[in-house]
Amino acid sequence: MASSFKNAAVTISAINTDTTFYTASSVLSAVVHGLYIANKHASANVQVTLKVIDSSASNAERVILHKVPIPPNTTMSLDKPINLEVNDVLKLAATNTNTDGYASVLELT
Repeated sequence: MASSFKNAAVTISAINTDTTFYTASSVLSAVVHGLYIANKHASANVQVTLKVIDSSASNAERVILHKVPIPPNTTMSLDKPINLEVNDVLKLAATNTNTDGYASVLELT
C-alpha cells in the first residue's frame, strides 16, 4: 500500500454554499490529519459547517461541524483525524467569503 501526504485548500466564494474542500479519488482512501479554517474578516464572526459526503452510504451527508462560530481574525483547528473512503467528499460552507480552509491529508492507495 502506497501513501503520500497532500495539501487540500479551499477559499469560500459564495456564502452558505457547500464548497468542495477535498475528494478522495476512486482509487484511494484518505486520512485528514489536520484541518484549519480561518476567518479573515476584521470585525465579524463567521459560522462554518463541515460535512462529509459518504459515498458508501448512498452519498449521505454526515455533518462534522454545524454553524460553529469563528471570531474575527481567528483560525479554528481540528486536530483529530477524519477518515475518508474511496469517493468520499469533504465540503465546507461559511457565512462569510473571508473564509479559508486548509487540510493535511494522507492519501492511501
